[in-house]
Amino acid sequence: MEIKALKDLLPYCLENCTKKTLAVIKAEDDHTLTAVARARKEGAIEAVLIGDAPVIKNLLAQIGEKEEDYHIIDEAGEREAILKAIELVHAGEVDFLMKGLLETKNLMSAIVAKTSGMRTGRLMSKFDFVEIAQYHKLIALTDSALNTKPDVEAKKQIIQNALDVMYSVGIQKPKIAVLAASETLNPKLQESADAWKLKQMWENGEFTDCYLEGPISIDLALEKESVEIKNYQSPVGGDADMLVCPDLVSGNMMGKMMTICGGRAAGIIVGAKVPIVLMSRAAEIDDKFQSIILGAIASQKGA
Repeated sequence: MEIKALKDLLPYCLENCTKKTLAVIKAEDDHTLTAVARARKEGAIEAVLIGDAPVIKNLLAQIGEKEEDYHIIDEAGEREAILKAIELVHAGEVDFLMKGLLETKNLMSAIVAKTSGMRTGRLMSKFDFVEIAQYHKLIALTDSALNTKPDVEAKKQIIQNALDVMYSVGIQKPKIAVLAASETLNPKLQESADAWKLKQMWENGEFTDCYLEGPISIDLALEKESVEIKNYQSPVGGDADMLVCPDLVSGNMMGKMMTICGGRAAGIIVGAKVPIVLMSRAAEIDDKFQSIILGAIASQKGA
């Protein structure tokens, strides 16, 4: 099946993936538990809940869930909960992780530590699928959370991480837009120079099974009208599947602006030993649910 909207992730997951086990780190959050419960009831996952067990059990009761349907591990301390989750990954007992009631920086500092064993040799990065009413399909956005000012080699790894996720959901030849202020190369602007270099890499076969355009402005990446007005010639023009942002600030602002304006999103960290579901505490329950499903799919394919 073809995935055009976030609602398509669940049927794709159930059709193409085996049931996966998710570990929620510091699971004492009702919105997170509600999303996890929905994913479990849909048959996509089993769940391990790590945190303050009495609090977790109370929250499960409040949302109408039975505690015996979950594996609950009592680790009230934040660091202890993170380390327990990492231990479960290495033991092969869980397939992916999810951030619960803890700070992202605390989670990721533990994950990226050399002693964690969670590194794969590739840069970790955030992948978001965003659904907006004005666009005809899901748009991938990267990187909005981890890499502050990635150089061209880092961007290459970020793109490969994102490609792995897109392949996992059945998108065969993603169209990648490496964003800059203009489609005209400006060597004085680092993001423009990087985008040009990345296109050269693509032309030289360093990226396969995709189209890559850069530098390209966001209007040319997403708007058919702009493409026609400027007579812009590229298969990516007006039909991009992925937006590669110049840096963390631009990616973060773009993602938040899309959701503020009514868009919906699903987001995971990729490039680690297993995918990590990572959404803001303020995210809608449905967005957290869709992120869990995306994480389950990505874990099937080893993204």
